[in-house]
Amino acid sequence: MSADFRTFKASFGMSWFKAGWAVFKTQPLTFMMMYIFIVIVGLFPFVLPNPIVQMLCALAGPFLTVGFYSAALNIQAGKSIMLADILKPFSAKGRRLNIFRLGLYQLGVALLLGVVMSLLFEPVTSALQNHTQEQDIQVVMAEIAAAISLADIAIFIVLQSLAMMAFAYALPLVYFKEQANIFGAMKQSLKVFYYNMAPLSVFGGIAALLMIASTPLSLVPLIFIMPIIYIGFFVSFQAIFANQNPQNEKETGPEDKNVQSAQEETGQTGRFDA
Repeated sequence: MSADFRTFKASFGMSWFKAGWAVFKTQPLTFMMMYIFIVIVGLFPFVLPNPIVQMLCALAGPFLTVGFYSAALNIQAGKSIMLADILKPFSAKGRRLNIFRLGLYQLGVALLLGVVMSLLFEPVTSALQNHTQEQDIQVVMAEIAAAISLADIAIFIVLQSLAMMAFAYALPLVYFKEQANIFGAMKQSLKVFYYNMAPLSVFGGIAALLMIASTPLSLVPLIFIMPIIYIGFFVSFQAIFANQNPQNEKETGPEDKNVQSAQEETGQTGRFDA
């Protein structure tokens, strides 16, 4: 069963980002350490280029992301968090199997996109592989430029964007709403992006500008920026799906009522005032 969702005006994109900052500044160091941990796991396959390591790290990604979201949820409920909280989804009985399944879907889509990229940019790859030390670099660059097709680039960007949008809200839907139908969650995620394109574009635009601004500083500010983006995006999920209980009703206790009231406030205002 798919969850109902709300639509918001463009201005709420800014509200979600502000809400992300409000939650982040409560325990900034912990959130930064969580983000660094996610980055380290993501880069680990490049240090040990082993297919098994690559697969394990790819499957761990969704667990770490929902662990980060859960930490933000605990801050909203007035609880304190620590770095180890990011690992809690690995032991979440009844929900970890669906996260694992979604991770397999993500891995499959990534492999398909890799095949598509190799087919679309095969001329560019050939030009690079056939390059020799004796060739003039300007001639090689001219060959690469001639091999690049704007249409191929556009096709790949569209496919990559669709994949990103399909999984963006599917992950919290699978974990927090316990949707077992992965395809249904992906479809719902795409619908959310379609009907909330305005506020999500504003949110994404702010994120992009901050990333660009961090470039002269060797992207070091991303340690601060990315956790806020993560939290702000989760706040958007809370607002859009605010009419649904984020936890299984069987698990709801006295402490979870504070979380639920925070979710309801998010749905009314489009942001969480931490």
